[in-house]
Amino acid sequence: MLINDMQRAACKRANANGLPFAIWRDPFGADFTALISTSAPQLAPVFGGPAAPGFVMAPFSCEDGNLAWTFAADVLVSAGGARYRDGNALGPRPQTDEQAMLTDPQGPAIDRLEVPQGENPAPTERESYMARVARAVEKIGEGGCDKIVLSRIDPRDLPAGRDLLDLTEHLAQLHPHAFVCLVSSQETGTWLTATPEVLLARDAEGLRTMALAGTQWPDPETDIDSLTWPQKIIDEQAHVADFIRDAFAAEGFSDVEETAPYTVRAANLCHLRSDFRAPSGDGAALGRLLGQLHPTSAVCGMPKAPAMEFILQEEGATRRFYTGYLGPRDLGGATSLYVNLRSASVSGGKIFLHVGGGIVAASDPATEWEETVEKSKTIGAIL
Repeated sequence: MLINDMQRAACKRANANGLPFAIWRDPFGADFTALISTSAPQLAPVFGGPAAPGFVMAPFSCEDGNLAWTFAADVLVSAGGARYRDGNALGPRPQTDEQAMLTDPQGPAIDRLEVPQGENPAPTERESYMARVARAVEKIGEGGCDKIVLSRIDPRDLPAGRDLLDLTEHLAQLHPHAFVCLVSSQETGTWLTATPEVLLARDAEGLRTMALAGTQWPDPETDIDSLTWPQKIIDEQAHVADFIRDAFAAEGFSDVEETAPYTVRAANLCHLRSDFRAPSGDGAALGRLLGQLHPTSAVCGMPKAPAMEFILQEEGATRRFYTGYLGPRDLGGATSLYVNLRSASVSGGKIFLHVGGGIVAASDPATEWEETVEKSKTIGAIL
């Protein structure tokens, strides 16, 4: 799980020249992949547009869930070496001087990846978050929603002398189960992520997604098969599964296979999860399905519209790309989109951990606060 020298050099040169880049490690993968664009990302459809390799990133709140900031794969550096964009394909030789500069072994050495000063969102204090949870419970009790997902921000100092690429590598070593990513552009800001949740993936075998909800933080030695879940969590996870099932049906996808809920471990946390698989569809249908799925009830609530209204009223625009989605598109015939959970935005010497949880009628504000503290440990462990 090491970032190789060519990937490090390419990302640092991209950063020094103000170019967008992303570097990631797939769940249970052995190697990183780095992608650099030589132009600014563009808002474009994820599905239904021209097929071209890239990396996409979408915010939590958007009018069309199929539109995302798209980083063109002008240079792609994997464990096997570098490839370069030539039209809509990737070839073995640079097509421009800028592409060549990014991977030139004789090119300039850059000591550190420095993040420019960006947005510095205010922290959410304990009492403020608990009061927000209480208001959500009251809203649910009035019948306006069945579930509302709330979030908060926990600012930390970046470790002195630690490069962000080193932190990304360390995060991947701690969380082999997760999609681990560092992504940066002027349009999106800089984000560090270790997410356990697939939003929508497509490959030669078809489509897959998951319903992930509920959180426990047992002792690390606990056999997760022995865990039991309270009825409120079972119901919450069932709501997420219903939402996904309805989205497939609404867009005409049939032969959808679904597993029974089971417990999974993600870092120091455990969740209740069920998996979905379905045959793929054409680009237009996939775009509509993605628009139905994003944001899911696992990060927004149910029904979606009133839950979203409550979140924006309480949180404003502080989430930005937290609980949006991100991932590689059209690489090797596959697209893998992940919910941007267990993530943090980076600005200058500060890192802002974004954490949250699903609120239902039986939620207790103090317990919900503690859940966010446990979730902050996913990235907090490397700080």
